[in-house]
Amino acid sequence: MPFLLKHHFDPDWDFSRLRPEKQADGSVNHHELHYVNNVSKGDVIAEWVCLDAADVSDARFVFDVMDFPAGRGTGIRSTCADKLFAAVDGYVCYKEGKIVVRETLTIHSDVDYHTGNVNFIGKIVVEGSIRTGFSARAVSMSIEGQIEGAQVEAVRTIHCMGGVKGGKAAQLEAGRDLKLAYCEYATLVAHNDILIKGAAMHSTIYAGKRLAVGDRLTGGNICVYEYVYVGSQLGGGLDTDTSLVLGYKPSLLHADERYNQRIKILHDEIASFEKVLNKGDEFRAEFEPLLESALRELDLLKALKVKLWEGIYATERLEKCKILVPGIVKPGVEISIGSAFLKVQDFLEDVYFYYDNDEVKIGASTNRVKR
Repeated sequence: MPFLLKHHFDPDWDFSRLRPEKQADGSVNHHELHYVNNVSKGDVIAEWVCLDAADVSDARFVFDVMDFPAGRGTGIRSTCADKLFAAVDGYVCYKEGKIVVRETLTIHSDVDYHTGNVNFIGKIVVEGSIRTGFSARAVSMSIEGQIEGAQVEAVRTIHCMGGVKGGKAAQLEAGRDLKLAYCEYATLVAHNDILIKGAAMHSTIYAGKRLAVGDRLTGGNICVYEYVYVGSQLGGGLDTDTSLVLGYKPSLLHADERYNQRIKILHDEIASFEKVLNKGDEFRAEFEPLLESALRELDLLKALKVKLWEGIYATERLEKCKILVPGIVKPGVEISIGSAFLKVQDFLEDVYFYYDNDEVKIGASTNRVKR
């Protein structure tokens, strides 16, 4: 009796022949090309079906014997001999006539309109860059080129050898560590450490444990739980706002910033709705419910902020906080450790900042102060 090999993935998947996702209104989304067939360990990826019970649409997969073309990353259970399972998390495809599941996805190009957004269950290696407007998500990620104004997320580590040129749009978030060649105009979030070999400029940074910048750290808002190292220069002078906050859980401060952004939007919407309602009663039926909804959400967010800050204060860890700068610190840098605050007024060199008795104090290994 002939058998049909039924696939639970696209057996003809080819990254060079991707098509945009069609929307309900008939338009297409050129950012969604379904670049990869994700499968989880234990998923059924293929099975044998009796030919008389199946709708045969492709004679290529009709066989006389039930012998799976099983390759690496797949497995058969003795209790389900007619099914082929994924043995690992990864993507499934045919390779040299075998069904394989691979844990690492290598993209031999940029992430752009040729790939669309990439969402993968394993590790991604990008041999090119991740271009503006696109996103990539994976367990861990290595990028040989640059990250532009893109959204990049990893459960574990993100390593970008070409650096981040964010254009005020890049968003990077790692469950563990971030390792970058350099960074400018981006938002970085890591639950453990952030390591930047070169300069970090005009960026918003949240590091769950430590931040190390090999060259300059100029401009931006920096939130770090415990320790900051800046090798060459901290701050860009009085005309460049550089703010560092230590001692509180950065992930909670990041949540507070998201609340603040939404509150700002709500204030603008409320002002707009009130302006329209003041024009006459004919707009009341449409805009009064919108105004009431915005006011309710605003009250809720304010209450959530109060609860959030109770949690932030509970994470206070001040005695371990330190900022070490072997190079130069320029005037205008603002440093907060807990509720203690210091604004640097003069040029400093080879110093460290620490918390002591409700103050941010300066320690100098050489006692050199440039004026």
